[in-house]
Amino acid sequence: MTKKATLINMIANIILQFTNIITWFVIPKLILGYFGSEVNGLVSSITQFLSYITLIEGGVTSVIMASLYKPLINGDEEKISSIVCTASKFYRKIGFYFIGYSMLLAIAYPIIFRSSFTYEYVAVLVVILSLSLLIQYMFSLTYRTLLNADKKGYVVSFTQTLILLLTVVLSYFSVKIFPSIHILKLISGVLFILQPIIYKKVVDKHYNISKNVKSDKNLINQRWNGFAINVAAFVHNSTDVAILTIFTNLNVVSVYSVYALVVQGLKAFIDAVSNAIVPVVGKAYASGDNEELNKVIDIYEYIILLVVFFMFSIAGLLITPFVLIYTKNVMDANYNQLLFGVLLVIAEATYVVKYPHLNLSYSANKFKELVKPAFIEAGINIIISVILVNQYGLVGVAIGTFFSMSYRLVYQVHFTQKMLKSRKEVYFYKKLFIFVLATLLGIAISYLIIPDIKLTILSWVINAVLYSVVFGGVYFVTSLLFFKDEMKYLRSYLF
Repeated sequence: MTKKATLINMIANIILQFTNIITWFVIPKLILGYFGSEVNGLVSSITQFLSYITLIEGGVTSVIMASLYKPLINGDEEKISSIVCTASKFYRKIGFYFIGYSMLLAIAYPIIFRSSFTYEYVAVLVVILSLSLLIQYMFSLTYRTLLNADKKGYVVSFTQTLILLLTVVLSYFSVKIFPSIHILKLISGVLFILQPIIYKKVVDKHYNISKNVKSDKNLINQRWNGFAINVAAFVHNSTDVAILTIFTNLNVVSVYSVYALVVQGLKAFIDAVSNAIVPVVGKAYASGDNEELNKVIDIYEYIILLVVFFMFSIAGLLITPFVLIYTKNVMDANYNQLLFGVLLVIAEATYVVKYPHLNLSYSANKFKELVKPAFIEAGINIIISVILVNQYGLVGVAIGTFFSMSYRLVYQVHFTQKMLKSRKEVYFYKKLFIFVLATLLGIAISYLIIPDIKLTILSWVINAVLYSVVFGGVYFVTSLLFFKDEMKYLRSYLF
């Protein structure tokens, strides 16, 4: 059942992320087509500023996940109830803080960041965009974390897939009937109420959660160790848009957000694969079986390297032509940013390739040990981006992201060796080097035999298929030559 659950979660996550990708491209396309680049930039900017509330969370979600593994293995219902009830109270408190923060942002944002829109227009949009986060903190996050920790993430994935599909359909009809950015975003916000309704039914069916238990004070105290982790993730997701909003203009933010759609889609797919494996890592660590843990990490590294290099290599070649086709009739900003597109792809690939090592640390509840490197990572990103943004614009913030992600990758690989003495850093770097060489070979073959892309959908699709064949063939041969054990273990574990 454990292996079956992993496969089901992976499939459900992949379905969700494909739906996510469709949504991320359809909704901004509707916004660009009906409302223009400035509105698209405004939505992206406000969304990022609303996400700042996650700093108050202090990384408690990661702490909850790590704390749940052992009681779930042991069937300790009292401990599970204590963790769930403590987390629920904490999230509700954040929800009330978020209401106040949203109101302040609605008042201040239109004053601080000038645009061509009226004060009321921007203020109301801030309130509407805050709905989805508010619903999650008040009613959803506790149940979602429990389900994910117990390898029932497929419930979360299928629920979110349903919400996204309804969002796309209803948004399309809303702009056709009455084009208003406020109505379009209100639809997606209200649909999030489906989350707590479905999650609660599943949790009530499978768990005996008692509300008459003492709060787990240790759980809340540990959240301060998770705070730095949260800051680093927040900085990675928010720094670029915030800095571009402050130092450039909303049209530049729109250009960034369109390119970011591509890397976010790729990252979402990697997350889908990774999230299905994380509970396996957590339970292997909690069980104390180092041999099984090493096997899981081996296959985890191989899967992430394979998927990341395959998807991001093709994306590096296709991202700018895609954006130019996607924004063909949008003339109010310069979307032809080849260097920025390539750098953004490389930076995001560097971020996700460390997942096996990062998630091992989270599963082992090593949040305290990661405080310093997390803050260093955030500092590198902010400092380099601020220094370079005035002269290099979009490219400057991409460089800042790349250097901060490179530092964190090196640190996490080193930290894994400290946790598991038998697992030397060189094992990972050998794998990484092999995939880099394979990628360079794939790029060389692609440039030699595949024609240049014409700015048409058909040409882009043909090139995408040809690149997929080339890189797929290169990585398949590479796997046969260097990763036979990992391929064998993958087959036996999943099937």
